[in-house]
Parts: sequence; structure tokens; C-alpha cells
Amino acid sequence: MDRPDPRHRAQRARWFGRGRTRALLSAGLLLGAGAVATSAYWHNAATVEGVAVQAGAVHIDLATNNKLKPETYVWSDLSGSIPASGGSVAKVLRVRNNSTGRLTFGYTVSATATGTLGAALKVTVRKGGTVSGSTCTGGTVVGTANANLNGYSAPGGNLAATSVTPYHDLCVQVTLPSGSGVGGFQSSNVAFTFAATQVIA
Repeated sequence: MDRPDPRHRAQRARWFGRGRTRALLSAGLLLGAGAVATSAYWHNAATVEGVAVQAGAVHIDLATNNKLKPETYVWSDLSGSIPASGGSVAKVLRVRNNSTGRLTFGYTVSATATGTLGAALKVTVRKGGTVSGSTCTGGTVVGTANANLNGYSAPGGNLAATSVTPYHDLCVQVTLPSGSGVGGFQSSNVAFTFAATQVIA
């Protein structure tokens, strides 16, 4: 019986090795494909319909409800004479949210005063305060107490049109300190400005 040619055996061994190498490489490619599949991104979405949107308008009223834009309110109640030796006048001003569209706004109180008297005047604003004689008491001080009136500016807070009391009562006290050096018969035009800006909830 003829023996197999050793060259044939070596040739088969070489082919077996190559085939095994190919199988391992193929398995590696399959593993790689599996790893890519597990890194897929998934997403979902939902829709809510029936939401109504309407435009509104911010309007801040000072004591009245006339909705004039821009609004100028002559606050004659605060006008008065202060002795040159020192003294004060105090009155309550109601700031109301009269906006349409159920808008909430935040507002700032600022003041200017003219002349030598105006430069000497001091102001204290109390939210929720009341008048006691010629001064304001109680409530919360808006900004700084006894601040220079000319150039005064402070945030008054937020007001919602839908709240039970959509207004703030501000007690404003204007004072001429004693020893200010201002002589008698001096006058000043004093203006308080309330700037309102819508607050986005």
C-alpha cells in the first residue's frame, strides 16, 4: 500500500491553519457588528394640543383707572410747604396692575427734583405703609430710607393682575433735613416715575 505523500499532509495542515484563522476573523467581525447594534439611539415624542395663546398689554395705573398711555397723574395730595428749618410731607399713592391678558409686571419707582430745594430733599417710600402726621410708618421700605430724592430709583416688586389685591399702597415721605441751608420761598418740581415691565413666569 502506498503511503500518502508527506507534501499532501503539509499542504492540508497549511490550509487548515488558514481556515481556522479565517473563522476567528469572521467571529471577530460578528462581535463587532453586535457591538455597533447595541449603540443605537432610540427616541420618542408626544404632542399636546388645544393650547390657546393670546396677546396682552401691560398697564400700570396710579390711583385712577383711566388707562391712558403714557399716563401722567397730578399728585396734588403730596404738594405742600415744608419749613426751611426741616420737616416733611407724606401721602399714600396706590399703584395698580390694570393690564389686559392677565399679565404680571414688575415695576421700578424713580424720582427727580429740580432746583436747590430738590437737591436737598430726601425721600422714604414704604410699601404697605400708612401716614402718621407728616411721616410714613409701617410697611416695608422700598430701596433705602431717607435717600436723596433727586435720582432715587428702587424696585417696587411684582404685581399680578389676577391677585386678590392687584395693587400696592406706597406711602411716600418727602423730607427737608434741618440744617440743609435751603432758604425760605424755594420751590421744586418733583416727579415720580413708575416703569412697568412684564414678568415672564
